Amino acid sequence: MFSRIGTWQGSPAELESWITRAREQVKASIQQDAGLKAVYWLVDREAGKGLIVTIWESREAMVASEQARATRQAATSAATGATVTTERYEVVDWLIT
Repeated sequence: MFSRIGTWQGSPAELESWITRAREQVKASIQQDAGLKAVYWLVDREAGKGLIVTIWESREAMVASEQARATRQAATSAATGATVTTERYEVVDWLIT
């Protein structure tokens, strides 16, 4: 499995806009990405920081979703004013309880 983590940084108002956009627009769009296993949206309101963590069944599925990610990311950045960085990781182990 593989993971992509988008880190969003902005003001408290920009973070609230990011949360709203994630719920109302991004969630429906990202569900269309083949090979997606899970998505988590995390926020630190005091720091004005948000994370979107996506889990993919394979590296190929994650790579295939890059164009859709770039489009969503650009639209959300434009709409919210927040800045974003994206990192990619291989998932080497996990525990679900």
